[in-house]
Amino acid sequence: MSRLFKAIIIDDEPAARRLMKSLLAEHSDAIEVIDEAGSGREALKKIEELQPDVIFLDIQMPDLTGFEVLEQLEKKPNVIFTTAYEQYALKAFEIFSLDYLLKPIKEERLAQSIERLKQVGKSNTNIDMKGLQEVIQQLKMPKKATALPIKTGDRINLIRFETICYLEANDKYVFIHTTDGQKFLTDQSLTTMEEKLPEQFYRVQKSYILNKDAIKEMHKHFNGRYLFVMNDKTLTQITSGRTYNDAIKEEFHL
Repeated sequence: MSRLFKAIIIDDEPAARRLMKSLLAEHSDAIEVIDEAGSGREALKKIEELQPDVIFLDIQMPDLTGFEVLEQLEKKPNVIFTTAYEQYALKAFEIFSLDYLLKPIKEERLAQSIERLKQVGKSNTNIDMKGLQEVIQQLKMPKKATALPIKTGDRINLIRFETICYLEANDKYVFIHTTDGQKFLTDQSLTTMEEKLPEQFYRVQKSYILNKDAIKEMHKHFNGRYLFVMNDKTLTQITSGRTYNDAIKEEFHL
C-alpha cells in the first residue's frame, strides 16, 4: 500500500512554487501539497502548524536561508532542497541525508527524490546540527566562484564575472551581455541568476542587473530615476526602475 506524504513548498519565487506544484501533481499518488510559503518566516509558521512529512525547501530567501529555517524548527520534517547553488548541494545532501534538486528542476530528477522519500518513510533522520552551523557560515561567506556557467547545447560556457557588463531579462529568458559585445542566452530567471552572482552585481530594475564595475556614468533621470551608461562597446544606457530609487541612493551613496 502506497504512503501519501503531506508536503509544503517553500520558495520566495512565485513562479518556482507554481512549477514545483505542477511537477508534484504528476506524483499525486505519493505527494499531497497541503500549503506553500514565500519566505522563511512564513515557512516556520506553516511547518509548525501543519506538521508536513516533507518540505521542498529553497536555500536562498530574503529573510531566512533554508538552513536557518531548519535550525529554528523543533520538529524537523524530511527535507528536499531546491537550489541554484551547486556548491552547497553536496554538503546539504551529506548533512540532511534525503536529497536536493538543482534549478531548473527536471521531472526525472524529482521522480528520483520521491522514490528516495518513499524508501526513507515519514520519520526524519537526526540532523547533524554542528554540520548545519558550518553550512550556514559557508553560506554567509563571500562567493569564491570566478565565472558563471551557461549551458549552450552540449557545451558549457564559463563567463568570467569581470567580463559581464549586464544581464537583461526578456520574456522567459535572460541575456548576459559582456563588455566586448557578446551575448549569451539562458533559460534561468533573473532572480536565479542574481543568487549566483558576486557582490559587484546590482539589480536596478526588474529586468536588469548591472556589474557595478562596468558602469561608466550615472545621471539623474525623470521621476527620481537614474540613467546608467555602461562601459561596453555601444555605451548601453539602462534606466532604473522607480521602485528601486531609494535602494540605489543607498547603494551608491547618493
